[in-house]
Amino acid sequence: MNAHRVTEDELHAYVDGQLDGNRRLAVERWLADDPDAARRADDYRLQSALLHDLFDTVLREPPSDAVHDLTDRLKGRIALNDNRPAWHARPLVRFAAAVMLVVAGAAGGWLGRGEEQRAAAPIAQQRQTLATFAEEATEAHRFYTSDERFQVELGADNQDELNGWLSKRMGRDVFGPDLGRVGFRLIGGRSLPTDLGAGAQYMYVNDADKRITLFVGAPQAGNPSKFSFTQNGDVSTFYWVEGPLAYALAGRLSKEELLKIAEAVYADVKAGPPRRDPPPEKQPQQQQQQQQEQPAGVQPISDTQKAKDS
Repeated sequence: MNAHRVTEDELHAYVDGQLDGNRRLAVERWLADDPDAARRADDYRLQSALLHDLFDTVLREPPSDAVHDLTDRLKGRIALNDNRPAWHARPLVRFAAAVMLVVAGAAGGWLGRGEEQRAAAPIAQQRQTLATFAEEATEAHRFYTSDERFQVELGADNQDELNGWLSKRMGRDVFGPDLGRVGFRLIGGRSLPTDLGAGAQYMYVNDADKRITLFVGAPQAGNPSKFSFTQNGDVSTFYWVEGPLAYALAGRLSKEELLKIAEAVYADVKAGPPRRDPPPEKQPQQQQQQQQEQPAGVQPISDTQKAKDS
């Protein structure tokens, strides 16, 4: 599928994680070439995240007595309704009843929650969002390490250029840590949309051709910063928050092997990006030529004074 044939419906399906590998890759190529479309995709993800934050915890709560009573009424089980025709079995009525149940359940759950539940809800939402970020990192690792042709968008030949490009896409400073001391070298990176907004993925490889990826995103304020671990099939993932950024390190390694690398990443991130000395200033080419052509021991003629007559 060519990038110019990507439809708005496919963009929504991509944001919702409903596209297969080939179509997902086509959409990502399109987003990489079209900044407006990439921003629109980020907006869709933000809208989806906000809706989940508002309603997910409410929908998971046990229904109150008022909701049970409303359910009985809609099913025709209250007095005087038991012998009536099964009106609630009609399609339109079933649809209306479902809408009323969702609205009533959300309202009843919200009003019935205590102060402790209200205080705990944001923390649960933040943890859920961070867990979703880790799942995205795992899937991105699985997808982009499976095909070497498309594993990175920009190589690591010029790491400053790579870091600058990804920082610009994310709207904040990011960099790829140096993992040479644990046997992995950076080969490049790519930008990816995440549930937390725009994200970046750095890819590393060791001498045994094993690949690991570091996923970077911008979490909501107040997320826990401690290391968490998840296992999805043969892919292990450690994820945590450090400062304004969330990190997820994924690889087909044992938990112990990956933890050692995650600790190296954590230490490098804590230390910050390496300082690079600016290149020495070079003299203008014309001045260099003058110095080379000027005989030794002779003072060059000033640009502002005329030479004295001999």
